[in-house]
Amino acid sequence: MKKITNNTMLGKLTILLNAVVLVCFIIAMLMLMKFDKTNKVVISQRGDYEKAYEEYVMAQHPLKQDSAEVAYYQYKIDTLQQRNVTTKDEKAALAKTIEDNKAILAEKIKTREEHLAKVAELSGPYEELNAQWDEVNANNDKAKRTFWTVAILTMIVFLVKTFVLAHYGYKNSKNLHNVADWTKNGTAPYMSYVSWFVPIYNLIKPVSFINEVCEDTDYLLENKGLVPSDPDKIDNSGLYLGIWWGLLLVSVWLMNFILYKTFFSEGPLFLKFNHGTIVIVAIVIMVLCMLMETYLILNYNKKNKLMADNEDKF
Repeated sequence: MKKITNNTMLGKLTILLNAVVLVCFIIAMLMLMKFDKTNKVVISQRGDYEKAYEEYVMAQHPLKQDSAEVAYYQYKIDTLQQRNVTTKDEKAALAKTIEDNKAILAEKIKTREEHLAKVAELSGPYEELNAQWDEVNANNDKAKRTFWTVAILTMIVFLVKTFVLAHYGYKNSKNLHNVADWTKNGTAPYMSYVSWFVPIYNLIKPVSFINEVCEDTDYLLENKGLVPSDPDKIDNSGLYLGIWWGLLLVSVWLMNFILYKTFFSEGPLFLKFNHGTIVIVAIVIMVLCMLMETYLILNYNKKNKLMADNEDKF
C-alpha cells in the first residue's frame, strides 16, 4: 500500500477554484457598483417623494369629514322639510331653521369643493412622481437582486474551495503521519476540516495547522537528504504564510463588513467613504490574497511531489 500520495492535483484544483472565486468576486463588485448607482438615486429622491406623499395624504384627509358633514346637513334638511307644523309661528321658525341649515350646507359643499380642487391640483404631479418613484425602486431592487445572486454564487464557490483546501491539508498531513511516527504527537489530520469550518476556531487554527504541516515536511525532506540542509538559509515561509492569512482575514471579514456598511446602510461609512475606492481596495486585497495562496500551494506541491517520487526513502 502506498504510504505517500501525490496531492498536487488537489493543490491545482484549489488554485483553479481560487481563480473562479476571484472572477465571481470581481463581477459581484461590478454589480455592487451598479446597485450603488441606483441606490443613490433612491436616496436622493426619497425626501421629495415623502414630502409629496405627505402633502397628498394631508389634502385627502379632510374629504371624509367633508362628505360626512354634507350628508348630515342634507339629511337634516330633508327631515326638517318633512316635519308637519300647524301654527304660523311654527312654520316661520321651521322655515328659518331650514334656511339656516341650507346656508351651512352650501358652506360645507363649498369647503368640500375647495378640498377636492386641492387634491386634484396635487394629484397630477404626485401620480407622476409616484410612477417615477416606483420605477427607480424597481430598478434598485433588480440591481440588488443581481448583486446578491452573484455574491451568493461567490460564497458557494468559496466554500467549495475551502473544503478542497481543507482536504488538501488533510491529505498532506496524512502523508506525514504515514511516514513519521513522531508527527502523530502533533495535530491529527482530520483537524484540517475542523479548523476551517468551526466558527471562531477558524480564525486561528487553519494557519497554525498549515504551518505545522509545512515545518514537518521541511524537516523530513532535510532529514532524508532530499533537500540540502543550510543553517544559514533564511526561511521566509512563515512570513509568507502570515501575510496570506492576514490578507484572507481582512478580505473575508473586515472588507465584507466595510462593504456592507458602505453600500447597505446610510451611516458614516456610506456618507464619508468613496464607494469606488472601497471596491478597488477590496478587489486588490482579494487578488493579493489569491496570489499569495497560489504561491504557497505551488511551493508545497513541489515538496509533496518530491516526497511522492522518493517514497522508498521514507
